[in-house]
Amino acid sequence: MIEVLLSIAAIVAAGSVAYLLLTIDTIVNYQLYQYGLQFSYDWANPYWLFMRMSLALLGIVAATASINIAFIFWKKLGKPKVLETTEKEIHLQQKETREEEGVQSERVPSLFQCSSCGRSITHPLRLLDFHSQKPEMISICPFCNTTVTPKMYVDNKQEATAAEREEVKTK
Repeated sequence: MIEVLLSIAAIVAAGSVAYLLLTIDTIVNYQLYQYGLQFSYDWANPYWLFMRMSLALLGIVAATASINIAFIFWKKLGKPKVLETTEKEIHLQQKETREEEGVQSERVPSLFQCSSCGRSITHPLRLLDFHSQKPEMISICPFCNTTVTPKMYVDNKQEATAAEREEVKTK
């Protein structure tokens, strides 16, 4: 909005200066002759040159400001509003996504590692296995349907078997 106001101010200023220059021209060409001005090409040629150059430059300022206003309105009204993302914004979005993934991976640790397909699983399928004498809960990889064991469970089971061996030895 400031751009439009500055352009309008430039057009008004150019128009005002053009009016004042033409008023000075009227004074020189009509009123000064009544006070004894003698026409000579020595002063008239530079006067006409400077007057025409001043008016041409004011016209350029007014035309540029008008084009600027037209471009601003065309940009705001003529084109549909599409969100344009710069490379910097894309980089920041990718960085935030990576940080969020890092935070999520810290919050939800991978408890199961499939030995068959090698994928990490946070929540395997839980089933009851009735093939043994005592039914037990087993975990199945949802990708390749093989039995997986939790890392923590494996560590606890190894400690438990070591503790059971010691109990058997003491008995």
